[in-house]
Amino acid sequence: MTQLEWTARALVAWTPYLAGGFVWNIAISFVALVLGLAAGFALAVLRLSTRTAASRAGGWLTSASRNVPTFVFQYYLIFMLPDAFVLPLVDVTVALPAWLKAALALSLAVSGFTSDNLLGPVRDWRAGSRASARLFVSHLVNYFVVIVMASSAASVIGVPELVSRCNTVINALGRSDAMIWVYLYGMTWFCVFSLTMTALLPTLYSRLTNR
Repeated sequence: MTQLEWTARALVAWTPYLAGGFVWNIAISFVALVLGLAAGFALAVLRLSTRTAASRAGGWLTSASRNVPTFVFQYYLIFMLPDAFVLPLVDVTVALPAWLKAALALSLAVSGFTSDNLLGPVRDWRAGSRASARLFVSHLVNYFVVIVMASSAASVIGVPELVSRCNTVINALGRSDAMIWVYLYGMTWFCVFSLTMTALLPTLYSRLTNR
């Protein structure tokens, strides 16, 4: 059996395990998107406030969320936030796993993006125009792809996402010559996802425009 054949069989055998890791990437990115959308919308509304202090606060918070490195912020959250905390009134323990901290770190970037890109659509929506809001949705889909790519950084804090599981596979195979193929296979998952989402964008925008 050649090296290429051996590697191909190994990758096929480990595919379900690696697919489970990619599910973590999607889950982290989706949670980051939801949290970031909520925070970014609030910031956009704040920036449109007629009160100068509120508008300036919204602009400052947007700038901060846009410029804080999510990779560094991820480390900050993993060390500064507890793994769990107790709600005092109901005495319920709420867990803060590593994947959620990674999502919180990524949501910071999403909130900055949302605040900047939703500022015009919110203003136009209030004026009765819906066109810019539809355009924002297509931009958001593109940005979600970026967030999925960035979610691979969660591997450094112990989240068992795709890159982390690629490392596990390499160690399990015990052959350094398999490293390039395993990482290439992992990269293919991200590429296929990105290309699929990009291909669906024209259809999505067309349907939003027709509505």
